[in-house]
Amino acid sequence: MKAFLFIFLFSFEFISFGQSTFLRGAFDEKTSDLCDSLQVKDMVNDLVQLKEVILQTHPDPFYNCSDSAFNVAYHRTLDLVQHPKTVLQFAQIINSFTRVLKDSHTALNPKELLRLGPKKRRVAPFYLKAINEKFYLTKILNNAVPVGAEVLWLNNQTVKELYFLTETLAPIEGGSISAREELITIMMGLVFNLFNETPYREVEMTYVYSGDTLSRVIPSIRLDRYFGNNSWNTKNDLEFRISDGLAYLGLKSFESRRERRYKRGINSFFKKVERKDIPHVVLDVRGNRGGYVLLLEHILSYLNTKGKTYDLNYLYKRSELDRFETLSRLKKIDFVKKAMRVYPDGMISKEYDFYKSAMGSMSSILYQKQLRNPLNITYIGKCTLLTNGLSMSASVLLASWFKQQHRGELVGTPCFGSMQGTHGNAARVILENSRIPITISTLKLSSAEQGLIEITPDKLIQYTVDDLILKSDPFMNYLKGPKKE
Repeated sequence: MKAFLFIFLFSFEFISFGQSTFLRGAFDEKTSDLCDSLQVKDMVNDLVQLKEVILQTHPDPFYNCSDSAFNVAYHRTLDLVQHPKTVLQFAQIINSFTRVLKDSHTALNPKELLRLGPKKRRVAPFYLKAINEKFYLTKILNNAVPVGAEVLWLNNQTVKELYFLTETLAPIEGGSISAREELITIMMGLVFNLFNETPYREVEMTYVYSGDTLSRVIPSIRLDRYFGNNSWNTKNDLEFRISDGLAYLGLKSFESRRERRYKRGINSFFKKVERKDIPHVVLDVRGNRGGYVLLLEHILSYLNTKGKTYDLNYLYKRSELDRFETLSRLKKIDFVKKAMRVYPDGMISKEYDFYKSAMGSMSSILYQKQLRNPLNITYIGKCTLLTNGLSMSASVLLASWFKQQHRGELVGTPCFGSMQGTHGNAARVILENSRIPITISTLKLSSAEQGLIEITPDKLIQYTVDDLILKSDPFMNYLKGPKKE
């Protein structure tokens, strides 16, 4: 059986969860609406359920917090539900509890909350970026407002108020403070639509552009159509271009649903790099929120100049939601057959021993992957990695490897994670009374025993307002160097 593939993807956009998550409870059952009122006993029962599932499932819940801090947060949360709350209010309370773990894979996903709304509910999508404590537009449906405009108000709410509201639903990952601030900013559009009390009315945006303060109604789209196919959510997993001695590889996601196509794209890129003898390769994981470790390893196979194995320690906890228990019946049979053919040798035998252990058992397995690719190419030239606060999960593993191997320069802003690794294989559980979906880590991956050391860039690069207005990428401008006279 192949080593674990999927790392949870925290999605602040309206895209589906990764296919390796497990769902307890079905979407065709009755769901709650955001404005439904929840009774005290129902919320208490949901919190009891959540605490029990975390303790039964999470492999290391007290890595970033003590058990006493966990219990204090739990009881504080119980105190906050002594009166009826709406589903949305309860979601904020739940997040105040789960974020004590400082594990972004064990969290409430605001995008999933929006799904609880009626299909005809309308959303007005937009993204903002914080620059010098002001908020500037980076994207909006139909380009209704100029990019680079300073946004002041949305209906009767200031953007500063929206920022603090968004903070109540944003996840935490270890000590990633600056990265979390970057994440909060990009989530603001989502949270505005989530809390918009008049979703069927027009949304008015007040902004400053070219010295003028203007207001206009911004476009919206029906919720069901928004979750469907539309230009707002469309993006490629891979993007590459080669020019002027520089080869750019945009790794937008490791979550490709077409594994072979993704790998062929990587193969094609490095084949062209070798044929054209390109001296500098740029890997861009800005906005890459994670995905399959298998795809990450495929990329590393082209960069591994030292010929070392890629070592990841997997900490498992046996539960009804672990990666083995959630296999289909046929896949379980296949796994057992393959394990018994070689038992007690090989990595699969260690996995089999864990699979046969009692519920609640812990196991730590070191996977040492030989990094190979079908073209037998190892790129030995200059390499640069671009990161930002939206580089998460598997992207954190890539950045950590890049640092450990001294493979090249890290450029951008700190990613959403640390050198110690990440969690993964998040199981999704629907709370029985509120119907709120929560994800919980079932696996911990450690790439180095270095604790919560932030992955900081060698060169800090940030956007300016002029960059937004001119649609200029300061990251790439830095790599290209100063313009020649």
